Amino acid sequence: MVQTQVRKIFLALGTVNTLTVFSDGCEDALDRARDRVTELHKKLSAFDSESEIGRINKNAGKAAVKVSSDTLRLIESAVSYSKQTNGLFDITINPLSMLWKNAVRRHSLPENGEVEAKLSLTNYRDILIDRESGTVMLKKEGQALDLGAIAKGFAADEVKRIFLEENINEAIINLGGTVITLGESRKIGIQNPFEKTGAAFASLDLQDKAVVSSGLYEQGFEKNGRFYHHIVHPKTGYPVNSEIIGVTLTGDSAEELDALSTTALMMGMTAAAGFLKLFGAEAVFVTRDRKIYTTDGLKGLLEFV
Repeated sequence: MVQTQVRKIFLALGTVNTLTVFSDGCEDALDRARDRVTELHKKLSAFDSESEIGRINKNAGKAAVKVSSDTLRLIESAVSYSKQTNGLFDITINPLSMLWKNAVRRHSLPENGEVEAKLSLTNYRDILIDRESGTVMLKKEGQALDLGAIAKGFAADEVKRIFLEENINEAIINLGGTVITLGESRKIGIQNPFEKTGAAFASLDLQDKAVVSSGLYEQGFEKNGRFYHHIVHPKTGYPVNSEIIGVTLTGDSAEELDALSTTALMMGMTAAAGFLKLFGAEAVFVTRDRKIYTTDGLKGLLEFV
């Protein structure tokens, strides 16, 4: 029997989002989920000067900004991940990230002193949160937040919550590659780090799980024998130099996996595998020399295509 599919595709959070529900009569639920993701985009976008994050960034070093409970909760969550990762996850990395994104666009290294200047603005401890007044402030002028490494996961978890409230138990939530499966076991493709976006090298057979990937495959250039890309190490100020070129994580919380996936790239495989156990997350690692490793919980679930 052919399963009914209803799909909603829309732009938000800087990406294409696809919500697929395997039942009839779910348009209202899909609209509610889309509206929730769009609402979060309007609050959390670092590229909109009128968003709550945009206003925090504009007022850095000057004034505290009143924010919604969504933004406050996600920033608090991000700070918690920063503490747990010893600063490897840091949402104040925005100035450094923009510096390297521009460098990648130009295919040239930043000027002398630029990295050091932006690195001095990267410190999650400079996020001043006042829960009582519902405000957030950045300590220094020039600092800026970017929740891009956690916002899609948070939004995907929110869509899952809405679907379950609406008694939708069979669905695939895909927010720009941050995926949650609901219901029966489904094959989820894993990006090939050596190919363009959309090319999978394998799939995972998963049921009621979140799946998040990070990799060094999207943007970059080579200079003097080294590859420079868009994922920046908050301790050095330079792009991550790891034996891992791609990592895919599975677990229960997309938000948590979002935060952990980039961190895993920075840690390297051995340290990351041990660290991920603390969160009950499983991983597929792809190394620069094209070897593939999985943690114990995924053995037998990876199928090459």
